[in-house]
Amino acid sequence: MAKIVRTGVAFRKETLKMLNEYMDKTGMKNRSRIIDEALRLYLSDRGIMMEEGMFGGVIAVYFEHEAEQKLTELQHEFLDIVISNTHVHLDAENCMEAILVKGDIRKIKEFMLKIEGVKGLKAMRSSFFKIM
Repeated sequence: MAKIVRTGVAFRKETLKMLNEYMDKTGMKNRSRIIDEALRLYLSDRGIMMEEGMFGGVIAVYFEHEAEQKLTELQHEFLDIVISNTHVHLDAENCMEAILVKGDIRKIKEFMLKIEGVKGLKAMRSSFFKIM
């Protein structure tokens, strides 16, 4: 059995509310187990950040409409790796964008880190493949 270590974490109120609602609806009682599993999935998805070489893939971002201009500026800053994008208005306040990228993973990592710093970003997911 894996050794368990206690630690403290801080959440935004709305994130904790979502977690509690999820637990209520699913009947799950162990918050630590849910957080541990979520963190493992996050780290697995972001494992690409430890790779090297040429990659292609998609970065999906969910954000408040006000963040659109900054995301567009970032894409122009990274024209050497951004191939294309698709922008969707989900409602009056929220947008989603799929950004297709191709290039050196170091540059893609740099781009993703800048996206993570954009005010109004709600979520980011990515999927990549190594170009052989």
